Amino acid sequence: MHWDHLRAFLTFLREGSVRQAARRLNTTHSTVARQLKALEADLGGALFEPGPKGRALTPLGRRILPLAERMEQDAAAIGRAAFAEDTSLAGPVCLSVSESLYLSVLAPVLDRFLRQFPMITLELAMSDHLSSLSRREADVVIRITKSPPDSAIGRKVSTSPLCAYAAPVYLENRPKLDRWIAIDYEPSLKPVLPARTVATTSTLPSAARLMRDGQGIGLIPCYFGDTDPGLVRLPGHDPVPDMDIWVLTHADLKTNPRVRVLMDFLYDAFGELAPILAGTRPSSS
Repeated sequence: MHWDHLRAFLTFLREGSVRQAARRLNTTHSTVARQLKALEADLGGALFEPGPKGRALTPLGRRILPLAERMEQDAAAIGRAAFAEDTSLAGPVCLSVSESLYLSVLAPVLDRFLRQFPMITLELAMSDHLSSLSRREADVVIRITKSPPDSAIGRKVSTSPLCAYAAPVYLENRPKLDRWIAIDYEPSLKPVLPARTVATTSTLPSAARLMRDGQGIGLIPCYFGDTDPGLVRLPGHDPVPDMDIWVLTHADLKTNPRVRVLMDFLYDAFGELAPILAGTRPSSS
């Protein structure tokens, strides 16, 4: 029995589909499907059966689930212990960050980091998922949340409010009934003013593109809207509180020198970026 097969099993359960599991594991759809079949062959029975919401666990699947989770925890703990004992400043460190935060403000920050520490290999996990530190999906995470995990240590570096934005061309030809660009995120899904929803999207970059094209108004983080030259804040609408931005690592990894220098570098950088992140100083002002 291979650990990779059990990891595919756990990831499939968490993600809900083979395709999403493959994306999470940075592999192919066919590889995950093959690993699941190989695991069933090793165990001599089916792990899934048809259920009311798709595939459900069989009795065998339910029985091995806590055992597989325990193996995952033990494997991650071994990985963290080995990484913590690595005292070299040269080598890899994995940073998980949302693509929207990277594209809007962090790209030049990480460029400076790589130039200052050329012996470090930065592995970027671009994802809006909340990468698990306990499962060692990343060494350091920049997490936009209200509740960081108990096992993590780090620092809140900023608030991250939302504000309504639109393109100047939209405001110049503003319709009597506004058009709303909805994002699949609860605070941004419903219009904050009388408007009809004309598009719904799952990502900030695609929402911003629709807004830049003059398709309507959307509620997005200030750090994203204020750094987009094609967008302006909607007149008469102030930022509203939402999430906080944290820089975190697992307590087991705090002594690794690469983790330490990356976190210290990020703390300093976020201090400089705080006005933009908190929506108190649009970058164009």
